[in-house]
Amino acid sequence: MAARAHVDDSVIERRLRPIYEWLDTGNNKKAVQEADKVLRKQANLHCARVLKGLALLRLNRREECENLISAVIQECPTDEATLQALTICFREMHQPDRICTVYEMAVKSEPSNEELLSHLFMAYVRIGDYKNQQQTAMKLYKLKPKNPYYFWAVMSHVMQAHKSVDPKGKKISLLLAERMVDMFVRDGKIDAEAEVLTYLHILETQNKYAEALAVLDGPLSEKVIHQPQNFLALKRATYHARLNQWELASSVCKDLIIKEPDNWQHYVEYIRVMMELKLAGNSTNDPLVETATFLSGVKQRESTHSRGPLLGLLQLALVLQEKGMAERVEELCGDFVEILQEYIRDYGDKMCCYGDIVNFLPLVPKDRISSFLEFVKGLVQFNEEGIPVDVEAVYRNLCWLQLTRALGQQESLSVSEHVQFADTLVKLYKQTLHLSSHMADTDIRPGDAYLILAAHSYLTAILKCGVTTNDVDPRHLILKVATILEQGIEISKANFQLKLLLIKIYNMIGATNASQTVYEKCDLKHIQLDTLGHVLALQSVDSANYSVTTDIISLTLKFFMANYKDTSDPLISSYKYGSLTRIPEFVDFRERLNNSLHFAILTAEQMLLDLTMEVSSHSQFLEAVQQMDIDPTTDKTKWEELCDNRDLRVMNTWEPLHRCLQENDIKASAEADIALLKLRNVTLRMVGAASRLGHSKVNNDQASANKENSGIMNGEANQSSDAQLLVELTKRLEEEYEECSKYSNNKPPELPLQGPDPSRIYLYTSRNYIPVLVRHSHILQQVHSCTQSSVGIENCSGESIKQAREEIEDLIALHLQDLESLETSTPRVCPGVNPPALAHLHHLSQTIGLVAVLLGCCFVILKPIKAAVSKKNKKRKEPVTMPEVVPQFMNYITSLSSDLQKFEKAISDKCKEVKSSAEENSQKGYSFVEISSPLTSHEDAKQVCEKIEQSFIKSLGNLSFSISNKVKYVSSLKL
Repeated sequence: MAARAHVDDSVIERRLRPIYEWLDTGNNKKAVQEADKVLRKQANLHCARVLKGLALLRLNRREECENLISAVIQECPTDEATLQALTICFREMHQPDRICTVYEMAVKSEPSNEELLSHLFMAYVRIGDYKNQQQTAMKLYKLKPKNPYYFWAVMSHVMQAHKSVDPKGKKISLLLAERMVDMFVRDGKIDAEAEVLTYLHILETQNKYAEALAVLDGPLSEKVIHQPQNFLALKRATYHARLNQWELASSVCKDLIIKEPDNWQHYVEYIRVMMELKLAGNSTNDPLVETATFLSGVKQRESTHSRGPLLGLLQLALVLQEKGMAERVEELCGDFVEILQEYIRDYGDKMCCYGDIVNFLPLVPKDRISSFLEFVKGLVQFNEEGIPVDVEAVYRNLCWLQLTRALGQQESLSVSEHVQFADTLVKLYKQTLHLSSHMADTDIRPGDAYLILAAHSYLTAILKCGVTTNDVDPRHLILKVATILEQGIEISKANFQLKLLLIKIYNMIGATNASQTVYEKCDLKHIQLDTLGHVLALQSVDSANYSVTTDIISLTLKFFMANYKDTSDPLISSYKYGSLTRIPEFVDFRERLNNSLHFAILTAEQMLLDLTMEVSSHSQFLEAVQQMDIDPTTDKTKWEELCDNRDLRVMNTWEPLHRCLQENDIKASAEADIALLKLRNVTLRMVGAASRLGHSKVNNDQASANKENSGIMNGEANQSSDAQLLVELTKRLEEEYEECSKYSNNKPPELPLQGPDPSRIYLYTSRNYIPVLVRHSHILQQVHSCTQSSVGIENCSGESIKQAREEIEDLIALHLQDLESLETSTPRVCPGVNPPALAHLHHLSQTIGLVAVLLGCCFVILKPIKAAVSKKNKKRKEPVTMPEVVPQFMNYITSLSSDLQKFEKAISDKCKEVKSSAEENSQKGYSFVEISSPLTSHEDAKQVCEKIEQSFIKSLGNLSFSISNKVKYVSSLKL
């Protein structure tokens, strides 16, 4: 019988192999055909049916897939191939909870199957069901008493504590985990490093550092053999510090510094511990003197082989300054500037030099800055022409230039002096290029910092000179910077600093299509889509470059949507291979991504774009809402847990520390973005409620026509709740808008170059976009209320429609001015002018799209009323007398349609004007653009100008297309 079963398995495997191959190659149609062949021979083969369902799912035939899989599940399959196929299927359907259900059923059929139980455990890991994890792990341990299963249960208790919001429950879970491990320790069953580390983690989480020290001092520490050499010593230092045992902690830190004199974290911790010992006042000797003596001794012993000792003395000086003991710096550390000079003399020829000392620069006395900089400059070796002689000299020269800027020596330069200085740096870059000619494309060139410094100086000049000056034209200067950076990226393809700068510059003139070409060269992947996506995603939305937006947002949302699936594998691996202490980190990482502010913002913006960009009829709108599955009744956003994951320190800066990006700036920027997100979310929910109102009216009319009384009652009940929901959400939108008044009345803060762009809420709340939406929501409420109450539609006033008409006309007229203010020809493009104008045009287009949606819901309600009145009066052969609201609505639709057609024509004319201007400029070869540079040619400048103008053409074309869809939508609402 066993032989027969083996033969059957091999036959089944041979039959299934072609299906797997077609699925692997992506040919899902062939996979379905192959599965059908197998099922004709063996109709009840579970795995073949599931694989067919998987192929159908990938062909977007989800309903067929669901039916097929549900039938298989009812038969309770237990074979591994079928269960694995179901697992893949549910993962792709983003339904990991159903994997648990499948394995639960399988375990019920075979309760003593170790493999099924372990798969069930991992299924619970995927969804974070820690209680069931623990119970399953204990079943496994009872079935097969293996240490890993036992510690799976222990770690499940730890994770219950980790995610618990109840302090008492957290404490109990950790105590249970500790007692479980204690029992193993007493019985001498601990036999792996992972088990010891888990024990330490449990004790640390409970702040039981004395007990943790006892573990380090006992035989269990001998099992820790695969960690870094200093692992146990670092743990010991941490535990002593947490127990306020400063002398013991300092002793451990000293040993660590002696063993690893270049490990910076040892110095920081040692100085912190010794400062705490000083403040505690329990030591007979002065701990600060002891610290200085020890660090000086390490410095003399290590000579110039290690950077750590010198930096340690600088760190001590900094801590003394911060603690109000500046008078002791010279006594303990010696002359601070001399130490700094010694460090630069030894390590100034390294790329890392400035980054090492930047935090200590505020300690340089102002009266010694000039002599200090002269000393640094004197270390640079120049040839007869004043060019650094080698790579080391380039780094020393750059260190001097960076320090000059950081110490405020360039703040007094005039606009023309900034430009001249930047021109000199570009020339130096060109003259030192030969020093990096041997380097690979993936290497960052030593001289790249010349270009970055030059770009910073050019941008400083642009910000200082306003619109025009006698000697510097910012419109030409911005083109010059863009051209220089484009050439720099061609030379140094791996330097992301140049790319981020160029994206910023294109964004400053509103040419986000040009930004996209640079953004693609950055090749952002995975987590970078969250941390660096802020550089272009929303800017492309506001500049109406919707194709760029779609590309970026779709890629980013795919990453976020796959978050749970992608982080499940490392979690499962952590359990399998014993890296149990990493599990909380993976879970926190997953939650941080899931609650990303960038994720929430892009989700809302994508939905609003889908509802307003291409929708040209009410039926399309209803279909789009249905696909989005907007739930107006509940706000699913966890506002308190939103995480700002933007990396706003990634761009280089050499500004004085007081002019660098501050934490308060980052916090204020995130708060402003959250405020706008609240407006967008409430808007979406309000639109969802409005769509229900119109949709339920249609259903109610159909039910009336069919004379289904119960249906009528249900329809009326639904309409009543939907109407109340719309009222509540409209009121909520007004309240949120009122809370945002502080943004509409203030200018956005001026942030440093490496900071985020000003929050979009300042522009959005500066115009009446929200009040217009609120007005139209009130119109919908009024129309609906009159049709449902005893007042009757005849008494429904059209005054609100008249006011809405005036508001929309004023809004469109205001945005026609924005359209006229656009500068789209490269000789006239001034930084900072186009982005707000394009953003206002985008917001208007989106607002009109939402207005059309609300009017469409009114249309659904009013259309049958008009038809009924016309039919009634036709039978009586009387003149048709419509309720006031109907002709008012009809006139408004006609007027709005006409206004939008004029607006669309204005945009279309502007687009034609830009195309004509671009063609003319191209024919003239952009000879009027004066952006000469040692690094670039006129042909380079021409390509940049063409990119910018093509970006404006795309933006205006998108706006024209979007408005034309609004015209079609509104025109279709004529009663």
